[in-house]
Amino acid sequence: MHILLIEDSSTLAQLFRVQLRQLGHDLTAAETKAEAMAAFDNETFDLVFIDMGLEGYQERGLEILSEMKALKPEQRIGILSSNDLRDTVRLSKEGGAEFYMVKPFTMEGLKTILTGDKKIIQSYQPEIGEGRILLLLE
Repeated sequence: MHILLIEDSSTLAQLFRVQLRQLGHDLTAAETKAEAMAAFDNETFDLVFIDMGLEGYQERGLEILSEMKALKPEQRIGILSSNDLRDTVRLSKEGGAEFYMVKPFTMEGLKTILTGDKKIIQSYQPEIGEGRILLLLE
């Protein structure tokens, strides 16, 4: 699976890279909206993870989500965030995000998202302190 990670934390991007390699996947990382859109225009991705608070803007992730969905409506895209504010979750869902993943998350949570199986994702119940995933159905 080829995955695009849009994340401005180099530590988190490196953690993703290591975890995905262990699972046999490839990762392209972008730190800014401009880098992300350039990669999205030039490559095909199976899945895109977008950090909500990219570049110091609380809703930069929603902008990227909107632009990517306009270009490729069927693209699997999820939001990463350090909070689970209801309005942000709702706006992500309305924008076409498949899931909303709250940081920090575990390898098990990442594996669950990678399955692409909405029933498995929806039924995933992480242990307390492991992080959370909220499935956003259309």
